[in-house]
Amino acid sequence: MKKSGDLSIFLANYSPSFARTAYLLTGDADRARELAVEALVTACRRWSTIRWGQPAVAVLRELYARFLAAAPPPAPEEHALAALPPTARAVLVSRYHDALPPEQAALVTGLWTAALEEETHQALALLRAAHPELFTRDETPEPGGAPSPEPGDAPPSEPGDAPPSEPGDAPPSEPGDAPPSEPEGGASSEPEGGAQEAVGQAPWVAPEDPPGTAQETEPTPWTVPARGSDTDEPGLRAALVRIAAGMPHTNLSEPVLTGIGRRRRIRVTLWATVSAGAVGAFAALVVIAVSTLAGNLERATGDSGTALAPSDEVPMAMPDKLGDPIRYAYTDYCEGVSSDSSDPQPCGQWRLTTLSGKEWRLHAARAGYDEETLIALPLAISQDGHRLAYRHRDGSYVVHDLPTGVVKKIDIEHEETLPHITSSPNGRYFALDFGAADGAMLDFETGATRHVSGTKIKILAVGNDGTRVVSDEVDVKDVPGHASVATLTLQGARGRAGGYRVDPGLLEYGAALSPDGRTLALVSADERLVTMNARTGRVSGSRTALDDYGVIAVERWLSADEVLVRQPDEDDEDAFLTKVDVRSGKSADLGGEEWIGYDSPLGALK
Repeated sequence: MKKSGDLSIFLANYSPSFARTAYLLTGDADRARELAVEALVTACRRWSTIRWGQPAVAVLRELYARFLAAAPPPAPEEHALAALPPTARAVLVSRYHDALPPEQAALVTGLWTAALEEETHQALALLRAAHPELFTRDETPEPGGAPSPEPGDAPPSEPGDAPPSEPGDAPPSEPGDAPPSEPEGGASSEPEGGAQEAVGQAPWVAPEDPPGTAQETEPTPWTVPARGSDTDEPGLRAALVRIAAGMPHTNLSEPVLTGIGRRRRIRVTLWATVSAGAVGAFAALVVIAVSTLAGNLERATGDSGTALAPSDEVPMAMPDKLGDPIRYAYTDYCEGVSSDSSDPQPCGQWRLTTLSGKEWRLHAARAGYDEETLIALPLAISQDGHRLAYRHRDGSYVVHDLPTGVVKKIDIEHEETLPHITSSPNGRYFALDFGAADGAMLDFETGATRHVSGTKIKILAVGNDGTRVVSDEVDVKDVPGHASVATLTLQGARGRAGGYRVDPGLLEYGAALSPDGRTLALVSADERLVTMNARTGRVSGSRTALDDYGVIAVERWLSADEVLVRQPDEDDEDAFLTKVDVRSGKSADLGGEEWIGYDSPLGALK
């Protein structure tokens, strides 16, 4: 996988674009910076999930949601969009500056497509009456106009990559985006040198074009939708680009990475304050107290990023054999002590909490967060809590059977990037991939490793018989509105099936395969849980809305009818588990489970 998959590279190259969008919404540079940082921190806390899909759209969704969530302060009178109410302003900025097609503009602004069209029409009429000059195309840039491109506004080009967008343009587009806004000065409606692909077509990661991409199979009911009609206000688009350029160039990498790191430290500290056996009324009181403590800790740390004190006691090292199933895991940190993730100190090792409430540390595994990307090193737990998959201190990827103490290696070349690991429900199979051309699956019973190859693969789910649901994302030029699509296939002892194309955004939250291996549970772009026939791609059952607090990931099937989903809590600091009946569409808190972290691996359930 290319280095462009790293969070730090994404922030360095694209955070100025989000700041310009926020500036158009608020009309104030300080408020814009604050809004962009908050949106990036919240969205990028689950970077390990969104990095494979549409990270720019995920950030925009959070940015617009925060802007519209409460009545924003009035924009300064001199701001060209001050005459527009917040929703109208958001609609025009998303359509004409960010160049989002109607479907995605409706998604980020929280409107139905029909309501979006009506709001757009009214906003254009209001803005035209207040500032008709914004709709006039100016062929000659005025003196003192938009500044020259600053270093870092666009990603460095690589051979075969699309040209980068100009400063002031829309944030790097995801599959499904509309054509880009015009360059400053509005020289032409057709960008030269392939700029349309750079802004309106190419996703933020630019893998090489595989041969024969254009000859993919015909779309099925879950293929990517056609793009909406292009906007027809080139003068306004160019004007918004010029206005957005008034936002001082700013790279938000440092405050965003600091914010993510601070929230992770707070969450780790809070984990140590809650007893694994707390139940009933006492548990409710603890949750209230912990919520208050979280706010106090957040205020106490301020912007300095000062480390908080870890738990007083470091658990004992886990023995080679352990009969008590693992319930969940998390990583602690070391205050004032250097803890290399490849050889972590005891205070920085994985903490494993068992069903009995006892806690152990996993001394054999690499642990912690990658210093550059803040992505947690991988760990996976089988659903019965008896097997762990992790990166060993020697660099290999292994699966450890706790009841017997047997450890087996996954035969795959070690990539520099961090993998995604998943297991079959029965814990016999563990698969990993790096979002690149190669993945692997270990059959623990036989010790054999099967390899999976493609262009940009992800092994979404594994069945109890070893059947793998594989997504392979490729660049395309024959699908309107998309620069890439994902092809889903089932690979296993019974051969291959599937081969249908889907929008990569459908896989943003992961997938779970039903116990019978026939149905995939997925979350759509509008945060609805849907079920899909794994062999044909046809959707069935109820579409259940999960928009109370958003979605982090699809976890697993609990039964033939129920799916477990991880969602952020009301304060967006931690997570809770929701069970959804795929037939009736009813959902409820799982109950009996403690609150968990955004990226805490989950094992056996009580």
